[in-house]
Amino acid sequence: MPTASFDLRPLSELVPPPRTDSDWLWHGYLARGNITLLTSQWKSGKTTLLAGLIRALGAGTPFLGRPCAASAATVVSEESVSHWAGRTRAIPAGPRAHLIARPFPGRPTPEEWGDLVHRAVALRAAGSLDLLAIDPLANFLPGPSESDPASLHTMLDPLRRLAEAGAAILILHHPRKEKAEEGSAARGGGALLGFVDVVLELHRCGQLASDANRRRLVGLSRLSDTPRQLVYEWTPGTADFRVVDDPSLERFRDNWEVVRVILARRAVAATHKELLIDWPLDRPPLSPTQLYEWLGRAAGEGWVTRTGSGTRTDPFRFRLPAEE
Repeated sequence: MPTASFDLRPLSELVPPPRTDSDWLWHGYLARGNITLLTSQWKSGKTTLLAGLIRALGAGTPFLGRPCAASAATVVSEESVSHWAGRTRAIPAGPRAHLIARPFPGRPTPEEWGDLVHRAVALRAAGSLDLLAIDPLANFLPGPSESDPASLHTMLDPLRRLAEAGAAILILHHPRKEKAEEGSAARGGGALLGFVDVVLELHRCGQLASDANRRRLVGLSRLSDTPRQLVYEWTPGTADFRVVDDPSLERFRDNWEVVRVILARRAVAATHKELLIDWPLDRPPLSPTQLYEWLGRAAGEGWVTRTGSGTRTDPFRFRLPAEE
């Protein structure tokens, strides 16, 4: 007997379901029925950000200027109980947050992973779970690699069912080794990025001492409420997270005219390293990473044209738009 449904509907008659404030756990970033992927380099603050978020969700207070709904959160973590105990002394979590630390001796089998998510579904049905956070994806993937679509679906399909039961899902992840444009840094390629609903990336703000505890949160989403970017600062040893002005944006604006002149002198598109050769000697020294970031911002604004795939063999090349 066929089991697939064939529901033919005119596109002109489709009406999107209204999204209410009650759908959001963290407005713009975490929503019931949705999966959010947060990617950043190792030891750059993902789990610290998660701890601050869980504290705000427990109390139902705003976090980084965005409203939060009072929520019960469960974290499945690669870190030990003692690590989390030390973290929650600085960033108290409250009684509605729970931890599942190192539930498997290694990577789980598909059956073990399915059982864990099944238990989460039961908690959701009992009203004891609003958010499930996985930290990180690689340690709980029931398969060989994030680049294997079958392994990803074995992990993500049960999570989608949990989301459909009314939970929000947050997956912490690591980036690929090679540089990638914003929104494409996650290991695993298009299968993973296409599956999730909200893509977040956490970046360090710069190399200055004043930037040490500042992070830039970049968002790409199917949901229009997701901010494109937000910069915050955390005071180590405390629960103090606060939104700050983006210092890298100010430096970009201050130096854009210099970059534009360098591009104007080039007859053909050039890589960021080629353009750096022309950096004026009377200006403060600039790193390749900083120029790469500025050119990426300029491409996002439409001020430059970018070609190439961003790989080692086919790097991004930049030039001013043809009309200039």
